[in-house]
Amino acid sequence: MAFTRFTHKLYQYYQLSTSFCFAALFARWLILIILASSRFLPGGIHEFLMGLLLYASVGELFWLLKFRGFKRAVLSSTFVKDLNFLYVILVLHFYDDYEHALVLKNHSYSVFIASLGLSQAYAHWTQLFKRQGMKKNTIIWKIVTYVILPTLYCSEFYLLLLNVQNLNFHSTPTLDVINKLVLVTYFPIALTIFKKHFY
Repeated sequence: MAFTRFTHKLYQYYQLSTSFCFAALFARWLILIILASSRFLPGGIHEFLMGLLLYASVGELFWLLKFRGFKRAVLSSTFVKDLNFLYVILVLHFYDDYEHALVLKNHSYSVFIASLGLSQAYAHWTQLFKRQGMKKNTIIWKIVTYVILPTLYCSEFYLLLLNVQNLNFHSTPTLDVINKLVLVTYFPIALTIFKKHFY
């Protein structure tokens, strides 16, 4: 009983810390966009973004597998979202030269960060406590669903498209094939996930 309570506290801490970090990501983006414009955004935010995506996705996968089991976890939209975050880290990390990566200087990178920060801060906040389900008639839910999520999906797709068009020394023939496969399947999968958001 005590161990179960401790587990639930850890889960709440994860959700709270992740929600706070995504809110901090949005706040950092807002400050940098005002002070430095989107051209200089990667230098001030990229490492934080990649670390946060890693923390959020690995943590969420852990809790998903713990509470739902392997079969139910793999079939969930959350599992697909976390795999997507890990894929974004793999292809857009540019660990050695992110300040000069052309893909990251595009305006879609800025839009991606803002919409990611807002949508994930909201998503993790709603998972903080046990509920029967999110209230779908609130103004915040409607803004997230009808404005922020479509913006996030479109900006990420455009970033991935730019990444395929602008070859760099991180590219390999295998990764190029994977990137093109992801681009072909991106919108059908994104629309399926988006549809589940309503239920």
